[in-house]
Amino acid sequence: MDQFRKLALAAAIASPLVIAGCGGSSSSGGDSGTTTDSTVSGTALAPGGAVAHFEPQSMFEIALNFVVTPVAAGITGLDPIEGATVELIRVDDQGNQVGDVLATTATSVTGDYTLTLPQDVNLAGNLIVRISGANDELRAQVVEQDVDITPVSEFVLRKFIETGADLDQLVVQDVVKLNGSVEQFDLVANGLADLDAVYTELEKEVGDFVENEVAVASAGDGDATSVAGDYRSAAFGFELHDNDDSAFGDYAHDMWAATFTMSDGGSSTVSINLKDEDGAYGRIGGNTLATSSLYIDTYSETVDETFSGTLTDSGILSIEGEFEEDIDGDSGWRRPATTYNLVQVADKGLFIVQPNEAAVRYATVDTNNDGVKDAIDPDQKVGDEALRSIEMFARLPTAFTDADLSGDFGRVYIESYLMGGVIELRTEVNTLTFHGDGTLDYSAVEAGHGHQIGSDSNGPNYQSITEVGGTGEPVTVTADGDITHIGSDGGVPVPADGFINDTFDFIVLSEADSQDNGVASDYSSNSETVMIKLPTTAPTVTGNKYRMQTMSMKLGTNEEFKLFSGKFNTFLTMTSESAGEIDGSFLDVSKTGLAGQIAVETGTEQGAAVVASIGSDGATTLTIDDTDGATIMDGFFNEDASMGIFALRWEETGGNVDELGLVILTKTE
Repeated sequence: MDQFRKLALAAAIASPLVIAGCGGSSSSGGDSGTTTDSTVSGTALAPGGAVAHFEPQSMFEIALNFVVTPVAAGITGLDPIEGATVELIRVDDQGNQVGDVLATTATSVTGDYTLTLPQDVNLAGNLIVRISGANDELRAQVVEQDVDITPVSEFVLRKFIETGADLDQLVVQDVVKLNGSVEQFDLVANGLADLDAVYTELEKEVGDFVENEVAVASAGDGDATSVAGDYRSAAFGFELHDNDDSAFGDYAHDMWAATFTMSDGGSSTVSINLKDEDGAYGRIGGNTLATSSLYIDTYSETVDETFSGTLTDSGILSIEGEFEEDIDGDSGWRRPATTYNLVQVADKGLFIVQPNEAAVRYATVDTNNDGVKDAIDPDQKVGDEALRSIEMFARLPTAFTDADLSGDFGRVYIESYLMGGVIELRTEVNTLTFHGDGTLDYSAVEAGHGHQIGSDSNGPNYQSITEVGGTGEPVTVTADGDITHIGSDGGVPVPADGFINDTFDFIVLSEADSQDNGVASDYSSNSETVMIKLPTTAPTVTGNKYRMQTMSMKLGTNEEFKLFSGKFNTFLTMTSESAGEIDGSFLDVSKTGLAGQIAVETGTEQGAAVVASIGSDGATTLTIDDTDGATIMDGFFNEDASMGIFALRWEETGGNVDELGLVILTKTE
């Protein structure tokens, strides 16, 4: 089992463009300037349709019929910009020019330029070379002496500006590495007539990757000693697979748990040792739901793998994935490198990661004629796979006692159930009261707080869920935070698999159940419960900015599947105790029919209005109204409003629900 895939840690988006390998993340902080008295040179490139928008320095005209290699362009299908003025400037953190133009030159007929840096001008993230046109401009950060001015360089600069980075404090090596990583994606600009179209394609293909990288490069170094300790993680995820011939497709759910030790690796480096891992996987595959079959896999293994992460002062623990290639019989998979940014909650040993992952599936070949297929055939692509998950990491206590677990906790529950021809999703929201003596009271799941959607050969279906509560139920927690039993059945404690964190205010429970007897009644059920300790008075949220990590699944008519997730820099800002705004982007991976083809779209929200209702115990409903319904998030904020957990649903006008999911809000400022 590959450690990075199961560290929730599998790539940007499934796409008709096959993505090649790319580099990883970078650390940051410190003085960014590098002194040089030499020259800067490179090539200016743009889509053919956009070249004419850049005004040449003279009237000299030459046909632009040059072949631009992918290595030079970083994105194929671009043409050189000839005879254009290149200006060297400084900019502020909003990208606006500061001071006079420092130097100028012009591009040649092949788009090349060379510019001499003035004395005492240093390489830095806010030193820019710029080409301006009638309606557009292209810029590149001068962080090395070989600087191409392309849509990629402009796109990366815009991401730094959007993040609010201190451009003059960026470590130049980080910017160099990021630009190089983006250019290693196999992107194609052919047929894109203008720069806006190129930026849209870049956002779709590498936007999430760049956002993850920029967030780390823009931050300073964190203190690795502050997060040292033993950890457990739990993850819950969905997958959609297609086949290029549309003869077969899959819908899957996945769940895994792992044990880690994190230790100080020096400076901001965290050394992470993965010790063990277990999981449960279920997949329905076929041409239609009615003719589908169920595949089930459970596993448990001891692992001894060590890798490193970088902790920033903004509370991001960044782990670099690598380009992966896996072979299993007749199929092989390529997964792009992914940066896994674990978001820290309130300076605690508590992290959340929600990566947007994908894989491209290929046929395999036998290269040495030994009867074993041992290599991917890159000319035989057979399908795409999109994977979404939310994984939670918590540092464990060392001397837990029953008295440490007391007070009210908000509970959010999500379950996925698969059986031949049947898919069901369920969410619940309610509260538990722990008494500090190994017992708890479980409140009822009331109407409006429990929802179930399904899909089968008869189409989609929905029902509201209610559930009775209970009192005096047992809970057993070991000294190191392992939850072994919770609740009872006929007076007998029910086994559980979960953990509590070292500050005794965060709980995760995972449950997997399946039957695989080769009969029609075989099934796979995965569920996860997340709980946070609630305040005794209403938390204050005005002015708080939250990173929004979200994942949801829609089950629509005609066997429509839509898998939604947020990009890394998607935020909810609370403008008052009852209102907020969402800014960011969301990925929509969809297919119609179990065997349908995966399609990917990116939606952007700017100032989307959120109405909030926050109770005195932190119970919260967040509502985003739309013309034909509303997105509703029911859940809770914790004691200091540093974290919120929510069950998400899309509710049509009239009350029907066809989408359910999970949302985690983590305060960033």
